[in-house]
Amino acid sequence: MTAQYFLTGEVMDGHGDKLQNVLISSHSTGAVYQTDLVGEFRILSRTMDDTLTFSVDGYESYTTAIHTTGYLLVTLRMNSFDADENERRLVSRIMVAKWGGRAGGGGKDSAVAGGKGGAPGLMVSAKMNFVGAGYSGRVENPFVPQAAMVSFAGAVGRESYSTIRRFLDMGSIVPADAVKIEEMLNYFNFSYEEPGGKDVFHCSSQIVSCPWNSAHRLVAIRVCARKVDIGSRPPCNLVLLVDASGSMDMPNKLPLVKSGIRLLVDNLRDIDTVSVVEFGREVRVLIAGMPGSEKMRILRVVEGIRADGPSPGLPGVKLAYQVAQQQFIRGGNNRVVLITDGDVSMEPPAVEQDLEDLIDQRCQAGIRLTCGGLGMKSVKDSKLPRLAEIGRGNFAYLDDEKTVEQLLAGELDPRLACVADNVSISAEFSPYLVSQYRLIGYDNKRQVLEDTAAGLASARVGSGCSQLVLFEVATKKDTTGADTLARIRVNYSLPGQAAVRTISYDCMHEVIPFDRVDADWRRAICLALFGMKLQQSGYVTQVGWEDIEKMAKRLFTGSNYLDDEYISLIDRAKRIYEHRKE
Repeated sequence: MTAQYFLTGEVMDGHGDKLQNVLISSHSTGAVYQTDLVGEFRILSRTMDDTLTFSVDGYESYTTAIHTTGYLLVTLRMNSFDADENERRLVSRIMVAKWGGRAGGGGKDSAVAGGKGGAPGLMVSAKMNFVGAGYSGRVENPFVPQAAMVSFAGAVGRESYSTIRRFLDMGSIVPADAVKIEEMLNYFNFSYEEPGGKDVFHCSSQIVSCPWNSAHRLVAIRVCARKVDIGSRPPCNLVLLVDASGSMDMPNKLPLVKSGIRLLVDNLRDIDTVSVVEFGREVRVLIAGMPGSEKMRILRVVEGIRADGPSPGLPGVKLAYQVAQQQFIRGGNNRVVLITDGDVSMEPPAVEQDLEDLIDQRCQAGIRLTCGGLGMKSVKDSKLPRLAEIGRGNFAYLDDEKTVEQLLAGELDPRLACVADNVSISAEFSPYLVSQYRLIGYDNKRQVLEDTAAGLASARVGSGCSQLVLFEVATKKDTTGADTLARIRVNYSLPGQAAVRTISYDCMHEVIPFDRVDADWRRAICLALFGMKLQQSGYVTQVGWEDIEKMAKRLFTGSNYLDDEYISLIDRAKRIYEHRKE
């Protein structure tokens, strides 16, 4: 009879938190196993020795020898920041005419006319020499001639700000590739202007003096999408049950929840209520029955969640159901929404049937369960889809901000996730008023720029979304009396339709000094300056960290839940980057 042995141990992260669903490959047999709900493994083996490789999304793989006489303790290190591997398309595209012609758009009556001819354009590539191309992954958009036309994605995420905060909290330099200025702007963008009539989009703009280059101007643009009318939907009692264990402390996990919840919150009505329960080092209720009118308070609570400790999922589920029952709305949409990066652990010990019975009982009482799995696409046999099925709710794998938005906002109304599809924005600048310009943010990966077949990323825009865009412009003296500095076009399709529609907006040439422009625009410009400084952009070398700190303290005065934290981040960055220079 062949002898049998057991290879045993446990896997944890750098915080000491156990990691479930870690793939374990046996080098002797090629078989693949997984850690259980408490991060442990027990592998039946025919040999006393083997070599195992441990791997799970978000962590570096680790290979080690193991012997049956010992108990193996494995600690996996989180991956260093890496740009999204699925990002294969351009987030912005610049077309430059080969000679005096215009790069696109506009009929003979266009207020922004180009020179003679209609020559085909060429795309600005990473091979061009310009300031700011010093880092390896993303290429900072350069100044281009006025005749160029720029197009860019009509919707952006907000994850970059959370990633920046994570690096600074660790006392680390932020990798330039992690800084996406367009996402930083929209993380702080709480302003909204309703489109008129049946319009899908509304555009507004300001021309502002540039605080880091007095010879230049900044063109600030806001594009807002219409809100879906959900007045006929029943009131919602939503309980968000958020995994706050240590394993959620990764860019593709808890930060996605914080940015992806905005679409839901922006569309809440006064009759809706939101509760938030977290389970991690503690299992506790953060807010209960907060009305939809208290949007900032809801966002502040979610923003304050910090990942740490174990993952006591079962107590969290029980507490979430208690809150949902206390806030129950008769005839309403009563629902618990579980967001986690693993299955519900049974601590204290319980049989799986007990959890399923609890979910079924609560469903019979009118409280449904929706589940979202973060970073779990590679996990086989996850129980989350089964739990959502028993709870008569929805299930989704969550791997980016859009999937989080779709899951959460869909609990209010599925139509909220998309009011326009294939959205892109383009800009042309007046040959009479502009000599050159550059788009701030929307930087492409070098390898994507060098791929001549790469197209512009399409974007889906949700209900009530608002997007901020900044251009830095070198102007010239006007001798014609032109009053239009730029023309903006928003191209889109209605959901389920292929036909492309376009709206146009003219930016009038009325320059406002930086200190006199509306506070929202000044705050956006300050954020962009902070982002460029983190990138160590060549365009702002003359600006010091103290200059940015002074500007922020004047502009970010506690008017929303992010202000104090932003000022503290600048202070942290100043100390880290100035210490590095020494």
